[in-house]
Amino acid sequence: MRPISDIEIQNLRYAVQHFQDCYLVSSIGALTNTNNGRRILTENISRTSDGFRIRFNNVYGKVEDYFATRKEMDSLIYMDEYLNPVKITVPHNPIIKAIEVAMNKLIKKHPFKKPAICRIPSCHERFEFNKPSNFLEMFTGKKPVILNESNFNISLKSKHDEAIELFKILALHPDNSFIAGSAMGFKKGIINNHCYTITYTDNQNKQIHLFDHRFLEVLTLGYDEVIRKLKFIVGYFNKDLK
Repeated sequence: MRPISDIEIQNLRYAVQHFQDCYLVSSIGALTNTNNGRRILTENISRTSDGFRIRFNNVYGKVEDYFATRKEMDSLIYMDEYLNPVKITVPHNPIIKAIEVAMNKLIKKHPFKKPAICRIPSCHERFEFNKPSNFLEMFTGKKPVILNESNFNISLKSKHDEAIELFKILALHPDNSFIAGSAMGFKKGIINNHCYTITYTDNQNKQIHLFDHRFLEVLTLGYDEVIRKLKFIVGYFNKDLK
């Protein structure tokens, strides 16, 4: 086996999301933004003679490896609600696909690693819908910083002061791996129940740049917009991933 390369890690930064797994794709994208995140990616993802080995550092306190073969990856096909294959215009990143296969196997072995609330939406694959904090802690072995992910508030308004303080710290420490997520409810320019990678925090202009892996575009929101439109923020500072 050999670790994935620096170029492969760079490609994960802007990998497209095909399935209903924004939590997974945005989390992996976020890890590419820090030195220690990139190190974990090279340690946890290795090429084999027939695919990839994906390592999870904390599954009920244990390290578990899952293997994704080329056949399994080829069999993972994005389909519509009627189970018809959907023609894709942007290729599926093979490493993301390997992690999705691995998550399917992990959830099959450990069903409770998919929280009950994430089982409510209809989906075709086990790995679809999950909490980003759940995935990140299993993958990295480190508990992430969590702001407002699990409560019933649909925005960050109740955590206004904590959010503003976090934004300031993110701006001071750009070597970070954070994602932001939305809840249900129409918010102009924001997708319901969706996760975005935080790529840049500008404290001078009070703006946050978000990368949307579904549509491969950057959104720029003011601090007040983030607080009104988004529900949670989850992630790590580089030092947290040592």
